Amino acid sequence: MDNTMLMVGSLVFVGVLLAGGLMMLVMRREHTEHKLRLEKHMKKMQEKEPLSEEELIFAQQRDDYLGKLLAQAGLESKYDQMKQNWIMTAIGVGAALGIAGFVAAPELSIIGVILGVPIGAAGFVVYIRMKAKKRQDRMTEQLPQVLESMVGGLRAGSPVMEVFRTLSETAPEPIRGEFKRALVSLQLGKSFRDVLDEMCTRIRTPDFRLLTQAIFISQDVGGNLAEVVATIAEAIRERFKLRDFLNSLTAQGKATAWFIGCLPFGITGLLLVAAPGYMGPFFNNMVAKMIFFAMVAWELFGIWILMKLTSFEI
Repeated sequence: MDNTMLMVGSLVFVGVLLAGGLMMLVMRREHTEHKLRLEKHMKKMQEKEPLSEEELIFAQQRDDYLGKLLAQAGLESKYDQMKQNWIMTAIGVGAALGIAGFVAAPELSIIGVILGVPIGAAGFVVYIRMKAKKRQDRMTEQLPQVLESMVGGLRAGSPVMEVFRTLSETAPEPIRGEFKRALVSLQLGKSFRDVLDEMCTRIRTPDFRLLTQAIFISQDVGGNLAEVVATIAEAIRERFKLRDFLNSLTAQGKATAWFIGCLPFGITGLLLVAAPGYMGPFFNNMVAKMIFFAMVAWELFGIWILMKLTSFEI
């Protein structure tokens, strides 16, 4: 029986590896034609005004899920590497859980492989989302300063395009890279509205969307764009004050949520160290192991709910 389960687990592991390699080949082939067309167009543009190596990264605009996520995280230059890391992470976690399940109980090896692949893929996406959120928060913090620079340029009589060019040179990172990418997209022949829409997908904040709508309305019907941008900047600063006030009010609730959520894990760890024989029979039973994993998942879900209850989007 053990040999049969080991053989089945090995076959499943090899099958996952082969499927991952085949998936990598298929996804790489999808973007070959797109890259060739883009390279031809970029060669024509470089004959007029050569682009630097940093600007060549901004010339690529991917519409798939991973491409948009990496663009929000500022990692679009590592698209191919990140795609391979995504696949290898899913396969690696599946293999690791399969081996761990085989060591703990051979009959759990197949379940570990089957559950490990989606867990690894989801974990990689969560990691990229965390980096994207951190970058989005930094750009949101920089937005009032950028808007004030825009107000100064607009009141001095500069057109919007010239203001964008100035921000691509003087604004702090990472928001400066977004304006630089917008200028490169305009050089490649994209319309101003399409470029701003692309920026909204990478700068996922309602304030920047409001700014783009104000620019569109100003272009269509006219109006004092400088005053509108100044009002948006002031509204952002007031929202930051309200956010900090709410964070101070909910700090105790967040600390309580973390304490209550980590308490069961701490007690279990202390029992395993202080009295290993007390917990030994529990982990030697297959049904008890499955119940334990279900309890861990349920506890993590409870921590997530508590954190959501004490978090506010301002």
